[in-house]
Amino acid sequence: MPGPLLPTLHTPRLTIRPLIPADAPAFTAYHNDPEIARYQGWDMPYPLEQAEVHAREMQVDPSLREDWSTLMLEGAGGSVLGNLSLRLTGHRTAEVGFTLARAHWGQGYAAEGLSALLAWLFTQADLHRVHASLDPRNVRSAALLKRVDLRFEGCSVQAYWHRDGWTDDAHYALLQSEWQEKHDT
Repeated sequence: MPGPLLPTLHTPRLTIRPLIPADAPAFTAYHNDPEIARYQGWDMPYPLEQAEVHAREMQVDPSLREDWSTLMLEGAGGSVLGNLSLRLTGHRTAEVGFTLARAHWGQGYAAEGLSALLAWLFTQADLHRVHASLDPRNVRSAALLKRVDLRFEGCSVQAYWHRDGWTDDAHYALLQSEWQEKHDT
């Protein structure tokens, strides 16, 4: 059973909204940047057709669901900066991820967008737990998860095959009660 409809959120610098077909070229471009894809699980090259299919699927079912959904990070003037990804993983639990075009790294956009998404997931979607996992060599993404208050829970050693070798999988999570404790002031 699908969860709630995905939101359109606004922060001081961003509009966070579901992926639409017009986003497919920009989405494809940054997904094909080797530095961005280095620790990501998608196949390279990432085809435009795959982004177009995903965007059409998002139009048909724009809800929080077990399949990955995509929310775009849109900056001033409608420019696509990157995206957030999310999927239900169990009763009141979801996994999140993020991808940001390299030109926008280091400016706080991913943290701003992920913080807004976490607020929505814990208040409007009423989730109990949100988690993320990543290759522990991806230190910038690990730092971002800590910055938005996800705690490191451990690492599964050589847990999955990634492109040319076995890779560890670092686990992070945040409970609704932990989020509420930090935000109910």
